Amino acid sequence: SGLLNKQAGAELGVSERTIKVHRARVMLKMNAESLAELVRMADRLNIRPDTKAD
Repeated sequence: SGLLNKQAGAELGVSERTIKVHRARVMLKMNAESLAELVRMADRLNIRPDTKAD
């Protein structure tokens, strides 16, 4: 949902560095050369972020 690393980390209770490491590993496994490419892959695979109920 377009969160910055720091925001995603705060929401998940992990450090900004942890977010960066996990993203890099996913990009490597998916052979994505950029975050934009990874986002396009997720869209094609119909992978959507969970949404919180209010």
